[in-house]
Amino acid sequence: MVMALRGAALCGAIVLLSSCTSTDQAGGDLSTPDAALTKPAYAEHAQGGEAMYCPQVTLREGTSILTKMVADKIDYQASIQSVTRDCRIVDGQFHIVVGVIGRMMPGPAATSRSVSLPIRVAVTRGQDVVYSALGKLSVPVEKGGVAHSFSYVDNKIVLPVPTEKDIHIFTGFDDGAPAAK
Repeated sequence: MVMALRGAALCGAIVLLSSCTSTDQAGGDLSTPDAALTKPAYAEHAQGGEAMYCPQVTLREGTSILTKMVADKIDYQASIQSVTRDCRIVDGQFHIVVGVIGRMMPGPAATSRSVSLPIRVAVTRGQDVVYSALGKLSVPVEKGGVAHSFSYVDNKIVLPVPTEKDIHIFTGFDDGAPAAK
């Protein structure tokens, strides 16, 4: 039942995100991904007019895979498979929704539990960071289990309407600074 609800929600998001397309790491078109993203706040966002300009989403180098180890064995590995965005003008403001789709695979050292995946979305205008948020997505890990898909949506990005095409959107895992050795 839960999988059916997730599937229905994900399919609904394809329609919402189809007005803009993005590319995955390999440069493929993501306007019709295998899975998509949704949140109830899309309803308010979708009422605005489609923006003439919608900046691309880029995965920061080195942030598409998150691997957690227990001693010398993999606990779990999460990977971002695709990213997309949608841009609207709502009440004179530029609203951006960023979607991330990925997979979580338990490793030989996995224990059954939920883990929190840290996903950062940042927006720059020229050299200035105008938005940065670290989201936490709870994903189940099952000992001896199989890979699970996950989706994350950041729908809180609101900026003044751009007058130039100088906005860049970045996303990826952000597990903080590496531990000191």
